[in-house]
Amino acid sequence: MEYLSMVANGELFAVDATLVERVVRNISYTPIPAAPGAVAGIANMKGGIVTLLCFSKLLGYSRSEQAVHAVIFKPLTNGNDQMGLLIDKPGELISIDDSDINRSRHEGNADAPSLISGLAEKNNNLYRIIALSEATHPKNN
Repeated sequence: MEYLSMVANGELFAVDATLVERVVRNISYTPIPAAPGAVAGIANMKGGIVTLLCFSKLLGYSRSEQAVHAVIFKPLTNGNDQMGLLIDKPGELISIDDSDINRSRHEGNADAPSLISGLAEKNNNLYRIIALSEATHPKNN
């Protein structure tokens, strides 16, 4: 299976590439100062609004000043709501077999353990596999 690798807080992550719509380098967005939790702002993408989440904050870290790139995901439901993650640096496509993902022990912040579904080693690098779900996909209301 193909995964998109990325860096956040100096750590390597990977997400199922079939869930990714695009990667935007040096994204422009409108911050939402009083937004709850990890919501960093919104961006206009081809006439649609994308909610951007700070991936570092979702993991329980402080906001990364290096998070200027975004991974924009396809809508998880039939609606048009989209979300993206602000990351430090996008990586490349890597192939990881499902059997190579260790789901029995995964690292994650106690506040957000469901974000990481497992660990996989590829080319001497350890990737934390990101699990996207409706719980991590906010609604744009």
